[in-house]
Amino acid sequence: MIAFVTSDLDRTLIYSRAAAGPAFDTVDPVCVEIYRDAPLSYMSAAAHAGLAVLAAATPLVPTTTRTPEQYLRVRLPGTPSRYAICSNGGEILVDGAPDPLWQDHVGGLLAALPADLDAIAAELESRLEPAWGARLRLVPGLFAYVVSDVRIPAEAVAAWRAYCEPRGWTVSQQGRKFYTIPAPVTKSRAAQEVRRRLIESGALESGARWLAAGDGALDADLLEAADGAIRPRHGELEELGFSLPHLTLTESVGIGAGTEIVAWLTAGSATGTAVPVPDPIKEIR
Repeated sequence: MIAFVTSDLDRTLIYSRAAAGPAFDTVDPVCVEIYRDAPLSYMSAAAHAGLAVLAAATPLVPTTTRTPEQYLRVRLPGTPSRYAICSNGGEILVDGAPDPLWQDHVGGLLAALPADLDAIAAELESRLEPAWGARLRLVPGLFAYVVSDVRIPAEAVAAWRAYCEPRGWTVSQQGRKFYTIPAPVTKSRAAQEVRRRLIESGALESGARWLAAGDGALDADLLEAADGAIRPRHGELEELGFSLPHLTLTESVGIGAGTEIVAWLTAGSATGTAVPVPDPIKEIR
């Protein structure tokens, strides 16, 4: 029985030179992303070869906070996945193009929030200190994030989270990046919809096991929703001490963890247990 596999990309499957760690020079790194005419992201040779095998055997859905444009720069091995989840679940790509049905669904969820993106972005910008060297970025209609020269202090993050949560927004800090995302926009919500479509089309058995991988707080709901999950011993979830009964941790950190994750997903996809079939999109709330 084939499995349904959803995985985060950055610092889970793919790594910048800085995030790869000291093992970078020992794993025969394969470049999978070019940005501004320079190599940006890598996989170990073993992970690259293993992911090609996994993608050929089971539905593999990249699940990332990257925007569609940022995601499409990445060249994962093997045949491109028909589905990809971008913008933290705000977009589902079908054959590389945003799905309008999902866009309408997400738009309806956001319209019900107490505060819209414009209001949140304006308040966030007013709180950014010049000393942080922070640049505010918007993903139109979805969320805001900040890229700063230094890691924003924990007390500022806590104060911002306290402001956002009653207004229906969540906060995640990943190094020098700082995300503010609507609570209904989650990776697991989009993954449930992709899984439903795969089952409906006959590409996936209704009882197929769901496996997931991720390293950040924005991956937590994805790992929780899956039947089996894995995370590396680095990143935001490691800092938080995040654990689940069905969660495996890698032995390695950095790019070596990516190798372990691919091997674990491949081994796990060979087994299966019955899981509930998700509801149609109109009933996902």
